[in-house]
Amino acid sequence: MFDLKTFSDGISLLGSVVSTVKPVIDMLPKREKEQASQKLLEVEEKLQIAEAQIAKGLGYELCKCTWPPQIMLHAGEAEYGEKFRCPVCGRVVSPDDMPPLNSWRTI
Repeated sequence: MFDLKTFSDGISLLGSVVSTVKPVIDMLPKREKEQASQKLLEVEEKLQIAEAQIAKGLGYELCKCTWPPQIMLHAGEAEYGEKFRCPVCGRVVSPDDMPPLNSWRTI
C-alpha cells in the first residue's frame, strides 16, 4: 500500500540535502564555488519538477505562476469536488469553475 506521509517525508529529506550542501559550497575556491552553485541550482529545479510531477500523478492541481509549477493545496470543498489554492499567487480552482456540461458542444 502506498504511504503518502512516508513518501512526502522522503521528498522533504531530499530538499534538506540541498540545504546541507549549500554551506559546503561556500568553503570552495571562487571558480569551483560558482560551478558548484550552478549545479546545485539545477538539482533544486529538478527536485521541484519531480515533486510537481508526483503531485500531479496523485491528483493535485498545478499552478503555472512559476517554473517549476507550484503544487496547489486543498482549500476546501466545492459543490462538485475539491478546491485547490496556489500557495504563491493565491489562485483558487475547483470543478465549479468548469462550464456546465450541457453547454458543451458535441461533434
